[in-house]
Amino acid sequence: MKEGLKQSLNAIREMSVEGNKVYHQYVPVIDDNTSITALADPVLTVPAVANEFMSMLINRIVYTQFENKYFRNPLQILEGDRIPLGYAGQEIYVNPAKARQYNVNDFAGLLQKYEADVKVQYMTVNMDLQYPVTVGRHELKKAFTSWDSLDSFIDQLSNSLYNGAYIDEYMYTKYLVTGAYLNGGVKVEVVNGINSEETAKSFVKKARTIFLNMETPTSNFNAWKQVGGYGRDIITWSNPEDIVFLLRNDVRSELDIDVLASAFNIDKATLLGNILPINDFNVYDDNGELKFDGSNIIGMIADKSWFRIKRQDMYLDEFYNANNRTWQYYLNLTKMYQYSLFANAIVFATQAPQITISELDYKANVVDVVAGQTEGLEVSVKPFSATNPTIVYTSSNNNVFTVQADSSNNRIAKVLGVAKGTAILTATAGNISTTTTINVKEA
Repeated sequence: MKEGLKQSLNAIREMSVEGNKVYHQYVPVIDDNTSITALADPVLTVPAVANEFMSMLINRIVYTQFENKYFRNPLQILEGDRIPLGYAGQEIYVNPAKARQYNVNDFAGLLQKYEADVKVQYMTVNMDLQYPVTVGRHELKKAFTSWDSLDSFIDQLSNSLYNGAYIDEYMYTKYLVTGAYLNGGVKVEVVNGINSEETAKSFVKKARTIFLNMETPTSNFNAWKQVGGYGRDIITWSNPEDIVFLLRNDVRSELDIDVLASAFNIDKATLLGNILPINDFNVYDDNGELKFDGSNIIGMIADKSWFRIKRQDMYLDEFYNANNRTWQYYLNLTKMYQYSLFANAIVFATQAPQITISELDYKANVVDVVAGQTEGLEVSVKPFSATNPTIVYTSSNNNVFTVQADSSNNRIAKVLGVAKGTAILTATAGNISTTTTINVKEA
């Protein structure tokens, strides 16, 4: 008998004693000389013992075995603290204060208010999954033919209940990267595909430059402004030990780890701990069908704090169904999977994402323009980071006003008043459009 199985079975008995239940009254202390029938007979013949055993089996043994195997999710180190209460929260970042010139005669400045530049990102629990499994009495009888059969039965329960959970945790973490890439929620660095020594060296050089620059206060590596964040750019930086590399395995195989360690001036063992393996960045639906081909994404370099992953709850529900003589188990997993707009992160991809405009809107229903003058009108775009398609502007009456896109910013329409009157300005992007009324007044 395996030592771990023996210890777990005796732990169940001890918990039964502490809980003043019946299991320990029928089942002896298990040692190397104990026959499997000493456990099988009471479990298979006394319903109360069977129910107590099956309940404690899942909550004590199976969960313990799962915890011992949990390290198999290579991205688990990116998970933060638990959030035991509530479904929503916020992440707050305070920008470094701006300096001003010292002025010995500035007495009024003593009473002036200097507002802190505070940024807020709201987050919520967005993963609530349940993993069910059914165990019948006939399966339990088969498990009690030998200690090895019982151990195998427990392994199968562990795999059935928990493998799905930690595989999903791995997949959801990858989807954060892919989702941010598709939604414009992260900076993207376009690189060549890595398929030769030359392209590998070029990639390492670029990655090293970004790695070093992330250690310096800058706004170049967070996506706050890219998604339309308010106020000043966010200035942030990363400590070298907090920077992780997510690399596709096929890309990683092209890179010499010794060269990487030398390039980043990091001990090889430390570097390997910061390189997290990714099989691909594809997105699949619940049926395993491919929804997005992520082969354009090579990898990511990011501060660990970019990953806002927190577990709220993980617990088991179970009951015995006398109608078909089965035990029903439900593993419940509730977590938050978000990414931070404040933290440094760069996705390496062979092409930039094409983010389609989903909504256009003018804030004003009527805009006054003076004849002979040009007014710049900005249209609100959702998502803010959308890049496709180009916005086209039209006037319903060119005798009232003409319009053209600003050459430096396609989201601004330059409206030239021609003559007194009213006409409609339309902004169109693909099959999305919005309008506002232009009222041209005399000079």
